[in-house]
Amino acid sequence: MLPLKTILAATDLTDACDEVLRAAAGLARHTGAALHVIHSFDFPPSPYFDVPLDARTFQSRIDDSHAAMDEQIARAVPGDVPVAGRRLEVFAAARAIADHAAAIRAELIVLGPHTRRRLEAGFLGTTADRVIRTVDVPVLIVRGELRLPLRRLLVPVDLSERTGCVLDVALRWGAGLGAADGVLPVPGVEMEIIHVVPRVLAPAGLPFDRATVRPGINRVVEDAVERAGGASRVAVSEEVLWGDRPDREIVCFAREAGSDLVVMATHGYGTVRRALIGSTASGVARAAHCPVLLLPPAVWRAAPQPTPAAAYAAA
Repeated sequence: MLPLKTILAATDLTDACDEVLRAAAGLARHTGAALHVIHSFDFPPSPYFDVPLDARTFQSRIDDSHAAMDEQIARAVPGDVPVAGRRLEVFAAARAIADHAAAIRAELIVLGPHTRRRLEAGFLGTTADRVIRTVDVPVLIVRGELRLPLRRLLVPVDLSERTGCVLDVALRWGAGLGAADGVLPVPGVEMEIIHVVPRVLAPAGLPFDRATVRPGINRVVEDAVERAGGASRVAVSEEVLWGDRPDREIVCFAREAGSDLVVMATHGYGTVRRALIGSTASGVARAAHCPVLLLPPAVWRAAPQPTPAAAYAAA
């Protein structure tokens, strides 16, 4: 159900990235995927063009980084999970991660939010944001522990063309990494699907309420479950919420529900807005108490398109 063969974990060598490696190692153990680790750094340009970088400083930084990576892997990756490859790049982090992921054909990239400096609400760190915008595979943003096996998945949907793909991926993760209650065919993982309706639509008298939106969600979910072959290990439920800020509603719902993982798609903007992955996805990834699996445009655009969810919502 979850054909992961290669996972790439990116670390900045800080203690905060220990959870990144633990999450990637946990996924590798459950799926049998090969685990690769990468660290990248870039020397800032010298303001004095006639002063070359000291070769000893350059080499010492590389040696220190190698040693720090080995130490972090030793303390964060369990001994029964082999590390198939470790790589150190002296290059811009986002580009190095994307290039190496393509080189090893990684099917998942695991990284932290990389928010060393204070950022405005709704944005991820530069590295995480750029990686999501440039890779063709899902990206797992690790904030907090990734609890395996999974028991509670939260899947926010917007009833756009992305919805079918998001549900397909979430069902595969739930079935492949979800808990199993003994030998009986009883669902071991709950998947809660939510759709947040903006409050601004309420005064306009538009027919966007639970009674009209939920049937559309039901149909999309039923189609996704059928494509997944029933997904008997996953119990699915739907909820419609009202909210001015969808990201806040999603984060609050995830915390109150005790979700283990949030699965959602990012938006695809043009080059002018390439620094953005979508305010909702970015806000959730930065504020959620649990890891967030983000599906970039390359993932959901390449997926076979079922009956448009928007058509269901309008039915």
